[in-house]
Amino acid sequence: MKLTCLFIGLMLMVSYDAGATFFKYKDSSGAVVITDKLENVPKKYRNQFKVIWDADLEAKDPLERRKAAAWASQQKREQEQEEERKKAAEKKKSSDGKRLVITIDEETGQLIRTME
Repeated sequence: MKLTCLFIGLMLMVSYDAGATFFKYKDSSGAVVITDKLENVPKKYRNQFKVIWDADLEAKDPLERRKAAAWASQQKREQEQEEERKKAAEKKKSSDGKRLVITIDEETGQLIRTME
């Protein structure tokens, strides 16, 4: 029984340390302070601090949101460029090395398009 309790206690400690934990509190001036060590939270604020996880902090951080949006935008641009390259390659394949020649009929003024 003691061994089981010890094992469970060790597992809880390991899982607690595995995630990045931050401590958030407001100081006397009203500024929000975030630290990664509980020892850095002054004793007078220890009754009001809030534990936040790395993912929560990242989701609320405007800089991280902008980075994520920029990354998503970059991925979208790269995907669109790749699709355009594929379309251009398909056009080259479909023309079989021919080129489009446009001439103007002098009598009617119409454009004449031919593949040569």
